[in-house]
Amino acid sequence: MNIEIANLTKKRIGSDFVKNIVRKTAKLAHADLRNFNLSIVISGESEIRKINRKYRKKDKSTDVLSFNLNSGYNKKGKAIEGELVLCPKVIMKNARENKVNFERELAFVLAHGVLHVLGWRHGRRMYSLQDEIANGL
Repeated sequence: MNIEIANLTKKRIGSDFVKNIVRKTAKLAHADLRNFNLSIVISGESEIRKINRKYRKKDKSTDVLSFNLNSGYNKKGKAIEGELVLCPKVIMKNARENKVNFERELAFVLAHGVLHVLGWRHGRRMYSLQDEIANGL
């Protein structure tokens, strides 16, 4: 597993925390960790809004965007290449609305993005796994 993190904001986010959540999520999702490569960009609201508008046609900022850079999760051992874009300001707003701390919300959002990179779709099973990861802090 290879995880690269680029923080383009002033918000300090521990790389060990991020990597642990990514590893835990991938492991619980039964992904082959040897073939999982993930880039994580931590960006401001204006940048994530531009990316959201370009790729999802939604003109608003969001907490996480996930991109699977190949054809999806391949159980035959093909490498999984993905990218996440996170926005700490939106994550903090959501944490306040959900009455949880920033780390819990960040873990929930990270798990969400990783699962999408792995090919998961929204549903009860996905949300349950996200809760398990975020509540396990």
